[in-house]
Amino acid sequence: MKKNGHTFFTIVDTCKIEAGIWNPYHYKKNDLGYTLSDFVDIQKIINHKCDISSCHFAPIEYKNIPKGELLTFVLEDNYLAKGRYSVVGEQSLIFGTMRAYLGNVLVTPKATWIEKDSPLFYPINSEFVQIIPKDNLPYFWWCYLKSALFLHQMPAGSGGTRPRVSVENLEQIPVSVPTLQERTKINSSLIVLAEQSWQNLLACRQIMKQANLSNNQ
Repeated sequence: MKKNGHTFFTIVDTCKIEAGIWNPYHYKKNDLGYTLSDFVDIQKIINHKCDISSCHFAPIEYKNIPKGELLTFVLEDNYLAKGRYSVVGEQSLIFGTMRAYLGNVLVTPKATWIEKDSPLFYPINSEFVQIIPKDNLPYFWWCYLKSALFLHQMPAGSGGTRPRVSVENLEQIPVSVPTLQERTKINSSLIVLAEQSWQNLLACRQIMKQANLSNNQ
């Protein structure tokens, strides 16, 4: 019985053969060799827990972050009487690690933007990590972490096999970013827009309160 098919041979320089490696990012290496860890520090939000009764706002969850390129998110007035939650401070950049919510990124507002006294702390109730930019440009990195350029570098995963992205995985993601000068310019522009956005949101909320149309009484 004759079998259909072809036999292939290849000649390979043994010096170019790489040993097998269990690293989902290995095939996505970029030419410059930069990874996210070269530009930011990443840490789990597990410390600095405080009594929720001392917080102005309810804990931040994934549901509070709108889709799209919006610099604000939903801050609900605190409705909890007890419990202890991890908190982050003003201008903290946090990133959602649940795979179904990748792209959930936010920067917490300055206290003055929302008419509060500083220091101000925001309780957290979903699985986030804190991204600490080494260049102190949180709004540039907010923009970058939401971009298709970054999200397309995430390794494939589905269902319950890989529900979360670990700190170690994030650190290894290849990145390609503009120069420091360009990043600074982008960050400065976004800060101006963020302040305006929060002030507009607050003004809108006040109008709705006066009309008794807001849940945040």
